[in-house]
Parts: sequence; structure tokens; C-alpha cells
Amino acid sequence: MSLSIDPALIRETEAAVAMSQMSTEDLVSNEDISNTHNIILEGRKESQEIIDDIDDVDEADTIVPFSLFDLLRKSAVNLFLPFINGIMLGFGEIFAHEIGFKYGFVGAKVYPPQRQLKQKPKYI
Repeated sequence: MSLSIDPALIRETEAAVAMSQMSTEDLVSNEDISNTHNIILEGRKESQEIIDDIDDVDEADTIVPFSLFDLLRKSAVNLFLPFINGIMLGFGEIFAHEIGFKYGFVGAKVYPPQRQLKQKPKYI
């Protein structure tokens, strides 16, 4: 003789035992589940909005209008400093030549030749 037990009865019994062992604070209602689900969905929407806003800002930063005046203004340093550098190198070379001429260095050439007759540098 076999004994058959109804599965629905087993589920009801297990649920009753579980409910009796839990306090009312431990139980989760359908309202709690739907509220949690809504909170998760709202968080995902906010995250997506933040990502969209960041993408919009990135796209806005990449568009820069072109202006010839802006290009000249930004490159003025690159146009001006080589000029100053050339002037300083030129004056340095002239000064070194005059020093070499005054102290009789071998490589100091004198132009024009009349200066060699005077043997005095003009600038030093």
C-alpha cells in the first residue's frame, strides 16, 4: 500500500511553517518587490541620462570655429621668438669677433682692411 501526498498540501505546509518561523518584519510583500523594481528602473534611467549628458558635452567641446586671427594669435610666439633668437645670435657673434680681434686670436679676420691698421676695436 503506497501513501500519496498532494504536492499542493506540501507547499501550503512549508509556507505555513516558514511564516510561523519569520516575524512580520522579515516577510516581503508584493508591494515591496514592485517598489524595489521601480527604484531600480529609476536608477537606470538616471544613469542613462547622465551618460547622455556627458556625451552631449563631449560633442559640444569638439566643435571649434576656425578663425585666421586666432591662428595668428596662437602662433605669434612661434613667429616672434626665432626673430629674437636670431638677433641675439647675431650680436653674440659680432661681440665674439670683436673680443677675438682685440686680444689677437688667430681666427679673427678683420674687415675692412683699414681696421687692421688701427689695431683698435671700434666697439670695445
